[in-house]
Amino acid sequence: MRTKYLLNKRSLAILCARICIGINRKSLADIYKKKRRSSMIPNQANCKKNSEMIISDAKGNEVIDGATAEPYPYYFHGTVVVGFGRGGRQLGCPTANLDDDAIARLPSDFPCGVFYGFANVNCGEVYGMVTSIGWNPHFKNERKTIEVHILNNFEEDFYGAEVRGVLVGFLRPMVAFNSLDDLKSAISNDLSMAKDFLSTREVIFHKKSSFFFP
Repeated sequence: MRTKYLLNKRSLAILCARICIGINRKSLADIYKKKRRSSMIPNQANCKKNSEMIISDAKGNEVIDGATAEPYPYYFHGTVVVGFGRGGRQLGCPTANLDDDAIARLPSDFPCGVFYGFANVNCGEVYGMVTSIGWNPHFKNERKTIEVHILNNFEEDFYGAEVRGVLVGFLRPMVAFNSLDDLKSAISNDLSMAKDFLSTREVIFHKKSSFFFP
């Protein structure tokens, strides 16, 4: 008797995303494999414990701010600044916009897109997050941004606070959508899929990284 395997719409979407992530992971690895640690971490010799890119007690596979042949995990940090103000108002997805120094620490060829991972604020509790890196073509932005949406309901804004994060996977490229509703739908899907991926044993251990508590 032939066995039939049925996938519901959500399971199929997750499966397709996992395949895309695998393909993207390989392509991103190609970007980094020729990079040397010294070229990817500027001013390494002058790093300070609390604010720079090398954490002295980082464990085994933890290499801060992308200084590795593989793109994930990618660690970053920055100070929250005033952004465009549309995340919560227009999109229902408030984001923490990081300062120019955080953007400057990105490798010049770091890909733009929407990623998922973990983050905390001022060394507090670590939550799941979705982060966009790039120029946001839908809004025709002229400057590159790092926008972090933390999967937690905060009662207040936290301008001036430090956000630390680790990207553990890729969701989709940044593209211009036909309408604001289409963008909202994509964001909703990003959040749903990120929650699914972040609960898996393959990535959840990053939540306990010493990077979050220097």
